[in-house]
Amino acid sequence: MKATQQLHDPGQSLWLDNITRELLTNGTLGGYISELSVTGLTFNPTILDHAK
Repeated sequence: MKATQQLHDPGQSLWLDNITRELLTNGTLGGYISELSVTGLTFNPTILDHAK
């Protein structure tokens, strides 16, 4: 069992502090969710304002 699954099973939420367009469009985020039990994302809105 992966360490991330061991954290997730008793109720620990695993979050990424990073969002990129590529992460969302190439399937990486889906892999993180299904394979690493990632349950949330956060970001710096100032950086998002400057994204193209």
